[in-house]
Amino acid sequence: MKRGVSTAGLVVFLLVDIVLVYLALRPPATSTSTAAPSVTRTTPLVPETVEPAETGAPQTTVPTGTTTSGTLDSIGQLAPRPVRILLAALDREVAWRATVGSCATGGATLSISVDGGTTWDDVDAPADTIARVQPLDRQRGFIVGGVDSCAQDQFTTEDGGRTWAGPDALVGGWARRLDVRSEVTTPQSPAATPCGGDAVIDLSRTSADQAEALCREGGVKVTDDGGVTWRDSGEAEGALAISNRLEGGVLATYVVRAGVEGCGGLQVAKVTRGVGATEVACVDAAQGSAGNVAISVAAEAGWLVVGERTWVSGADLTDWEQA
Repeated sequence: MKRGVSTAGLVVFLLVDIVLVYLALRPPATSTSTAAPSVTRTTPLVPETVEPAETGAPQTTVPTGTTTSGTLDSIGQLAPRPVRILLAALDREVAWRATVGSCATGGATLSISVDGGTTWDDVDAPADTIARVQPLDRQRGFIVGGVDSCAQDQFTTEDGGRTWAGPDALVGGWARRLDVRSEVTTPQSPAATPCGGDAVIDLSRTSADQAEALCREGGVKVTDDGGVTWRDSGEAEGALAISNRLEGGVLATYVVRAGVEGCGGLQVAKVTRGVGATEVACVDAAQGSAGNVAISVAAEAGWLVVGERTWVSGADLTDWEQA
């Protein structure tokens, strides 16, 4: 009798074990109702051209709305970046304008106006990249640029840009470095860093010894010894371009900004150390694309370029008219 009970118990145990193994190994049941996939809706993004990297890499695009270091989708919305347009005014009538080009692919352009910005005459640029333009009078001037690279050589003209001499080695000159955004060439240094490791947005000089650099974070740095040492010269948060001149023998610094409260266009402001940027004028100008704003102040006039459009003012810089 005990053997029969033991045998029956063993059979039951084996049956239970077989059932458990079956349940563990059988495929999961398929549900007749499928959950709807999760959908994330985003606003369509418009591609935007991004400035080439310091190495001269080809341009790429990122969608507007993507935060990328040094990238803007419109002026004033994100941090400024190095200017891609260069502007140098001689007086109320004459100015030179250039696009800097790319270290990898060239493409720099140069144009000259002799009628207050009403028309610009294209000039065959002698360099593939341009880091500085400088008219000396209506016929003479020079540029700093490189052939097939971001080298910094000097090219000069005596006939308004019809013919050029050079390239000659740049000696005793000023220019932004296009291949290293934190560096500038100065009369005393081939690789000065006025903003430390920060990018130099723009550079403006008044003499062989004196110049100012606009840093990406809005700081303005000045040197009085040809670029050996730099010190604070004021703050202009959000400034996109800088220019300076001597007024009564004293350095005067001007910047252009966008998105400033109370100014629906572009603000021209004067920068003084310890005071902050003070508005001089609000120019009724559309806020152009990133890097395509330039300002130049001469003794007799001020010039402002936004892409292909030009505004000019008198010496006091308070009233600006579109050319």
